[in-house]
Amino acid sequence: MTHSSPRRLDGRIAAVTGAARGIGRAVAERLARDGAHVACLDVSATRTQQAVDEMRAAGLEVSAHVVDIANRAAVRDTFARLEAERGGVGILVNNAAWIRYQPAAEIDEETLDRMLAVGVKAMVWTMQAAMAGLQRSGHGAVVNICSTAALRATADSIAYCAVKGAVAGLTRAAAVDFGRLGVRVNAVAPAFVPTAAALANFSGEAVAKRTDSTPLGRLARPEEIAGAVAFLVSDDASFVNGELLTADGGRSNSAL
Repeated sequence: MTHSSPRRLDGRIAAVTGAARGIGRAVAERLARDGAHVACLDVSATRTQQAVDEMRAAGLEVSAHVVDIANRAAVRDTFARLEAERGGVGILVNNAAWIRYQPAAEIDEETLDRMLAVGVKAMVWTMQAAMAGLQRSGHGAVVNICSTAALRATADSIAYCAVKGAVAGLTRAAAVDFGRLGVRVNAVAPAFVPTAAALANFSGEAVAKRTDSTPLGRLARPEEIAGAVAFLVSDDASFVNGELLTADGGRSNSAL
């Protein structure tokens, strides 16, 4: 895919979690095309290296970092290495998630704990670990990938809605605390994006219903969510802090 926007992130260091595929991969690629060096964090060594190799082959400046972001000590170690090797990060995108859909009456403790650990607690760990570099950079920006599930519920999604609702609240609170340090914190809330991982959880009928209920008449591409992230981490959004940017084609505002 070609990309013609100016390299407005030249010289900046970004970290993207869950960067090996889906929205995270699209975000990593977009930020790199905009000029940033992107540290790609993911739990899968194979997927991460493959993604990084492909992006490097396209001329992008990226690096691979295998880490389970639910492990606070491992997160600290990863960002300590980025401090030592790159002088810290000025951009952090918290995209990683672990998702399993279950009816409310059947949700089990193991599932809920893992979803909260990856989808909420890990965002706190990464922001804490990256904060010194974010503050020092003079342009520190964090974007958390949320979801329209923070705004409206769907069936069999009690844990997912709880996690994304927490992300929305966490983002607003972090924007207050870290804003005082010169670091902006925002979130992007997509609706359903048909990545390979997402499609594994939904039937064709469910995907069709989501498409039909979107005023734009289609679902988002991962690159379109990446575009919203790219705006929020750029200087064009230098006074945007604590915002939940909904990117759902108008679905959450429609009675369709």
